[in-house]
Amino acid sequence: MFKDYEKYLSKSLEMYLFVLVIIFILKIVGLDYFGIDINNPTVLRLGNIFNNILLRDVLYFSLVIIYQYLMMSIIHVTKDRKLKIFVILTIPTTYGVQILKNIFVKNNVITILIELSYLYIINFLYYKTNKSNVKFKTFNKRFIITMFLNMLFQFISMLTRYRYEKQYLEDIIPTILLSLDYLLLLIITKKLVVEEGVVKKCISQAEVGSSSLKKINLKKSLQNLQRNFQNSKESFKKKSKEEKLSIIIFIILSSIWNLLTLVIVLLIAKLNDTLVECIFILSSFWLSKRAFGKAFHFDSMILCFIVSNLTYYTLNRITTPLGISIFIPILLGVGLSYVTSKFVKKKYKPLYRGMSKDLFEETILQVVEKDSDKYKICYEFYIDKKSDLSLSYKYNYSVSGIRKIKDRINSKIKRL
Repeated sequence: MFKDYEKYLSKSLEMYLFVLVIIFILKIVGLDYFGIDINNPTVLRLGNIFNNILLRDVLYFSLVIIYQYLMMSIIHVTKDRKLKIFVILTIPTTYGVQILKNIFVKNNVITILIELSYLYIINFLYYKTNKSNVKFKTFNKRFIITMFLNMLFQFISMLTRYRYEKQYLEDIIPTILLSLDYLLLLIITKKLVVEEGVVKKCISQAEVGSSSLKKINLKKSLQNLQRNFQNSKESFKKKSKEEKLSIIIFIILSSIWNLLTLVIVLLIAKLNDTLVECIFILSSFWLSKRAFGKAFHFDSMILCFIVSNLTYYTLNRITTPLGISIFIPILLGVGLSYVTSKFVKKKYKPLYRGMSKDLFEETILQVVEKDSDKYKICYEFYIDKKSDLSLSYKYNYSVSGIRKIKDRINSKIKRL
């Protein structure tokens, strides 16, 4: 079920950045509702736990080491065990730099320069000691892009969620809560770059942005929407009066039913004091469900109604308040659309030349692994449109062998 979860991660990241833009706009106009709630009971309990100065220092330094490991993983595009050992070996020097910085440096700009310099030095040492095949110029580009993303994530979190009040400045808890969303962002970025390779190519070429964000084309989406609307309108005109009446009645009743379901879901959320969190979950679900293919629906409307309410009630109970994290409700909403899409039974058509790359991958990855020769042969034949003869030379198969591979894969796809 989770073999293509990179779509879930990238969509969650995309939704989070979209929500932060909305929050930023609201904050500009004076609606500062989404700041960290330092009076939340959970936050107060955390404050009591971390009142101990030694415990604070241990937590802070642990976060520094985790950030260091995540950023190095992104820069070197690796999850190698050697990197973990290297990070552990740098703990004494990292601790020493933190101590010296806190004792002797009071200027924030100089502090940032020291941290960036130290990060560059240890990344350069890892790059040299592991004798990477990556060019030095590429390594520098990766470092600059990763640092840019790192500072961008921190800047966005601070700008949208931090309130410059005395209580915020004196308490460590706002820092911990800011670190929660920031840490999730770094972990997802690492997953996409290192483990799934979704944006590996972008970082290697020094291009900022994930593959999912690059595919967004607002103009094209609006044109498709307009074309679909026009086609539906023309199709509706050709129908008989009885068919038109049936369609209108169905749309009205369906709208009333969906509105009733939504009202009950929001009412239950209101009674549980999670109304805004529920709106985040619902919005994330609706905006992302088409990204994972056809949405799942029960045959029975009553069953759909019951399951929907129970599902949203459960998600409202397990989500964190927005005063603690705005990322977790988004993860839950996108996760709901991702999981429900897996219950849809898809009927795949055989591969053909001229099909889109997305459809090709969605289809062939059901029967072969992406790093296999079979995938590469089919990709070059159906997408790159190379001949059987050229593929036989490249992969050391006979022409009939290449054809057999394609036929067997299409046979497997037909049986799905």
